[in-house]
Amino acid sequence: MPSVTRQQLEAMIKAGSKISLNGQDLQGLDLSGLNLSGFDFSYANLEEANMRGADLSNAILWSVRARKINLSQANLSSANLGTADLSESNLRSAILQRASLLGTSLNKADLREADLREANLYNAILKEAIYSAETQWPTGFTPR
Repeated sequence: MPSVTRQQLEAMIKAGSKISLNGQDLQGLDLSGLNLSGFDFSYANLEEANMRGADLSNAILWSVRARKINLSQANLSSANLGTADLSESNLRSAILQRASLLGTSLNKADLREADLREANLYNAILKEAIYSAETQWPTGFTPR
């Protein structure tokens, strides 16, 4: 059971509260479409959460457990996703420009039409990741 509800988060956002969700259990929570720009989710459990279309620009998602998360159409520009587990996640049409994916696990992740220009993919694990001709990679990066 998530440690916070969508309604509680919406109230905190509306009140302009500075929010840290560091280490929180947010498994399966629907956060789709919310403005979560700059939030700190470090070490949180986001497995199977729905963040479709959310604004996560400049968010800190360091070492999150986020297997099977839905981040399709989310804005993750300049977000820090270092050492996160995004295995089997939906990142279709996500914006990841200038994001740090240092050591991030993207095993079997759906990256079709994702924008990864200028992203740091150093030591990222892309085993069996799904991508398309429309996926935009950093200059000089070739997925294997």
